[in-house]
Amino acid sequence: MKKQADIALSRSDLDWLILRPSLLVDDIGTGTVSLGPAEFHGQIARADVAETLAELLHEPRIGQQILELNTGSTPIRDAVKANIRRR
Repeated sequence: MKKQADIALSRSDLDWLILRPSLLVDDIGTGTVSLGPAEFHGQIARADVAETLAELLHEPRIGQQILELNTGSTPIRDAVKANIRRR
């Protein structure tokens, strides 16, 4: 059902963004991530997912993308900015 919803959303005229985090863990967030259209899947702290979502919501130039999220070495704000598409 999730895949069907993702396909329907991605084919719509809505401004959408799909975030696919790795395995969620209760560890303390690091404030650094790996974010992009194709990332290795390991695990990520829920706090880092929440912080990434907050940054994504405040970046109007990000949309119509599927981004994968994992623990990484890039500060969250920089990782979000690196995924801005120039339209």
